Amino acid sequence: MQLTETVKLYLTTEQKSLIVNSMREYIKTVNIIVADGVLGKKISKYTTATFDAALPSAIKNQCIRDAKSIYRKYLKKKAQNSKENKNTTIPVVRKACCYINNQNYKIADGRIEFPMLINGKSKRISVLTRITQRQISILENSKLGLMRIVYKGNKLVAQFSYEKQEKEDTSSDNVMGVDLGIKCPAVSYIKGGGVKFYGNGRRNKYVRRYYRNLRRKLQKAKKISAGRKINNKEQRWMRDEDHKISRGIVNNAIANKVKVIKLERLANIRSTTRSSRKNNHSLHSWSFYRLSQFIEYKAKLAGIAVEYVNPAYTSQRCPVCGHIHHANDRKYTCKCGFKCHRDLVGAINISNSPEYVGDSDIRHTA
Repeated sequence: MQLTETVKLYLTTEQKSLIVNSMREYIKTVNIIVADGVLGKKISKYTTATFDAALPSAIKNQCIRDAKSIYRKYLKKKAQNSKENKNTTIPVVRKACCYINNQNYKIADGRIEFPMLINGKSKRISVLTRITQRQISILENSKLGLMRIVYKGNKLVAQFSYEKQEKEDTSSDNVMGVDLGIKCPAVSYIKGGGVKFYGNGRRNKYVRRYYRNLRRKLQKAKKISAGRKINNKEQRWMRDEDHKISRGIVNNAIANKVKVIKLERLANIRSTTRSSRKNNHSLHSWSFYRLSQFIEYKAKLAGIAVEYVNPAYTSQRCPVCGHIHHANDRKYTCKCGFKCHRDLVGAINISNSPEYVGDSDIRHTA
């Protein structure tokens, strides 16, 4: 499995200027190559000698790889849209970034070395960074992949990928169903292994409302930079909550020797679900995709498979008689006499669902 670590960069003025210029040149070059492909040119034969770019040859090579990858996705999407008589927009990379493959960077002794173009020649620069003890252990024991330099807020950071071995599946035939929601972030059900609720939906809504009101005040006062910092702080808090919930779910699965964790495939949930004005902001800020990805990668590292099932009627179908009807808020009562918490009904139905719809739809960037 491929994971990513982020490290801060402590740059001199000259180093920052070099890197920022390279990031701009990188996305400009990628967009030019993709546009060439759309115009009918054979970009499959492109090499570093095919075009001019103010980048070291190693990074130009990576530009070509990324452009070809984006172009292949464009062709695939175009073929799908043509069947539905839809237009396909030409992909354009807008977020400044720079990718460097593992053969061209080195992380050691609190510094990162990688090539930059200086006065028309490729030279390696050494950038100061801060690496934790855990990251040092990763560097010593893992095979490194691509490194990406991007903006995080208004600071430049380096993100390097690495391979981590997944544990072999040694668990039993137990299956865990997990229902994700707003009022209750997650509920798990294991047949014979009990039920567990995770997170606090009321607290999550309060925190989001608090930060939203704070941002409004800062926007009215025209304090744009302060508003951006508050938004970043909220996102860090939400991400931390998702990590805690996903860790709790996977730890529970490990303790009960679960073989498979089943989740709902919540594609297009924001456009297909019914929502009220009261819950509209909670729905649109709900990080269900990120939480499901956190559950998936933690589960796989523990040797537990993750499957996605059809979410239709999971919180409305009675697990006993199969009758479908809406719950009264959180209370689900069926005409057959079955009574339960609505989210628990969802977790039970997900656990028992035979409607497998595949693995997660993992998103990739350039």
